Amino acid sequence: MREHRILATCSLGLGFSYRGFRAGLAQKPHLIACDAGSSDFGPYYLGVGRPHKSALSIKRDLRLLLEGARDLGVPFMTGSAGGAGGDAHLDATVALVREIAEEKGLRFKLARISAQLSPAVLVAKLAAGAMKPLGGVSQLTTEKIVGLTAAVGMMGVEPFIKALEIGADVIIAGRSTDPAIFSAVALRDGFDPGLVWHAAKSIDKGYLATTRPHEGSPVLARIRDDHFTVEPTRDESECTVATLAGITMHENPDPYRVVQPTGTIDTQETVYTQLDSRTVKVSGSRFTPAQSPTIKIEGATLVGYREILIAGLRDPRLIARIDDFLAAYRQALAAAARSMQIDGSDYHLQFRVYGRDAVMGAYEPLVHQLSHELGLVVDVVGRTPEIAAAMGSRIGGIGTRLDIVGGLGGGGNFAYPFSPSLIKVGQVYEWGAWHVMDVEPAELTGLFPITMYEI
Repeated sequence: MREHRILATCSLGLGFSYRGFRAGLAQKPHLIACDAGSSDFGPYYLGVGRPHKSALSIKRDLRLLLEGARDLGVPFMTGSAGGAGGDAHLDATVALVREIAEEKGLRFKLARISAQLSPAVLVAKLAAGAMKPLGGVSQLTTEKIVGLTAAVGMMGVEPFIKALEIGADVIIAGRSTDPAIFSAVALRDGFDPGLVWHAAKSIDKGYLATTRPHEGSPVLARIRDDHFTVEPTRDESECTVATLAGITMHENPDPYRVVQPTGTIDTQETVYTQLDSRTVKVSGSRFTPAQSPTIKIEGATLVGYREILIAGLRDPRLIARIDDFLAAYRQALAAAARSMQIDGSDYHLQFRVYGRDAVMGAYEPLVHQLSHELGLVVDVVGRTPEIAAAMGSRIGGIGTRLDIVGGLGGGGNFAYPFSPSLIKVGQVYEWGAWHVMDVEPAELTGLFPITMYEI
């Protein structure tokens, strides 16, 4: 029976077990791969064009992955480079690859696959009626598209396969679906699409498929003709039916169906079998082709500039009347804004009360169980840096002296954990595009240009 082996680590820059990785290399994988990004961190990193992990952390992982792949002579690939997968993130990752190659004397063919889309492409698709909102966002307009700071399309497996076909040893790709990164070699070699796609989904979060993710074990998938298996490569770690089934449901609204650009991973008839304490066998998975392909679009829009203040509250009288305090605080800040001729529409003010409902907000069922101390985050976003700074400069002085209980005297309401107490966060972005775009089959590769380099 044929066997295709994929060695997977978790997101690039998060680290992984070196001992587990070396054990995985000993299994002679046909592909080494990892994801490198996520939209979990919001639109900020796409907007500013910076990775959300440090270059030092990313370089550590990249060095081990590249050296391992070149030692075995197998492809290494990653997608959603730099976190958000825009061109700036892609270039920063490619630069690290070049540094490592020079330092270690490595030689290979590198494919750089861009996922950044121009406003012209998006406007044309909008005019053709090929753009649909994903979830509760509003429809795009030409004005919204032109106002995007950056936009990426989430590529599927096709650009990875094309890069392999033109000779790439290493593939650094922009924004992509996670399973696409792990599927390319096996699909190219003719393995069953249902098994390949589900195996890829099962390992695309690396050690999250294990019972002890804090140990950072890479995982190894073995794809055969009628099933696949997944096991950790670190001896102390385990994969179980629960962890494998759980990772399939991870980040998906449907527990059985995972949508990809050209079809859906269908696990309704999947059978999970615990082979031993560490290994799970999976069979019966299917891949249902889509009637027409689609690409998810993510775009960042600059909406303002943020400054925050963090303070501790300990006065039991104030805590008992926290809603009254926040209402008075908001009114006092609005009066300060008017005195500086700042219109109410030019800033946004939000309070987060930790110890009460900062995580769940209005959905918090335990709001009556107040702590003896509360953490208050005052978040102000101004339309311009000057407005944000002006409002930020009033937050601390007004709040710490605001007396709604009497007897405040010369003290203050706020205990500041940091100096300076006011933190300048900088640019604020929102998801200006969070849509699905209909594409033609040729656009599955045409929208994602490949540049080849001899490293």
